[in-house]
Amino acid sequence: MSANDSHPRTRLNNELQRIYGPSAQDHVRWEVYSQGPPNALTWHATIFIGDQNYSYASAITRGAAQDAAAQQACERLRRDGSTRSD
Repeated sequence: MSANDSHPRTRLNNELQRIYGPSAQDHVRWEVYSQGPPNALTWHATIFIGDQNYSYASAITRGAAQDAAAQQACERLRRDGSTRSD
């Protein structure tokens, strides 16, 4: 595993490429937003694969929320057997 493969969003992208090939980006959608006062934002990230909500995470930075959601999505894809659903 290369250093880049250890990044959760990279791992998720690689797994989706393996499942869907070149059309992987057509099957994934992120919803990312923040809540709270400007000095204490909480970032929320949700990943949809196909029409399914695959994971959700929140954190104090946008990147940390996205990384945590990507990690959860990778784990769920492994549990679900990484099968193509379309």
